[in-house]
Amino acid sequence: MKFGFRIPSIKKRIAARTSVKRVIRHNLGLKAPRGLGWFTNPKKALYNKVYNKTSRGCMFQIVLFISIGVSLITIQSCDIRKSESAGGTYVKPSVNYKGQVRKGYVRRKVSLKKNAIKSQNRSRYYYHTRGKYRS
Repeated sequence: MKFGFRIPSIKKRIAARTSVKRVIRHNLGLKAPRGLGWFTNPKKALYNKVYNKTSRGCMFQIVLFISIGVSLITIQSCDIRKSESAGGTYVKPSVNYKGQVRKGYVRRKVSLKKNAIKSQNRSRYYYHTRGKYRS
């Protein structure tokens, strides 16, 4: 009896699907309904029940490890501390009076350089007028 992870075998999968015994049984229609394995072969049914309770497929663990890895990568990429050191503050997600959800974002610090203020005012004017009076 095997305990622990099941190791998939492509060779055994193909052999089970292409056996002569299976082809004959399916062509003659001699299949027993699901759950009647206890009547046809009780020893095999007992073995399969214990095996399925004590072992797991390896695909579950593979998917679990991949999802954990992806979540760790995404958590590290949106770290709040990094955004603060880059010159900004994190604004938390919120809901306005209409019930609309507003995503969280990083509000950058305002630069006091001459060109930065000039371009900021130009940008504000452009978006405020939607570019109507642009020369």
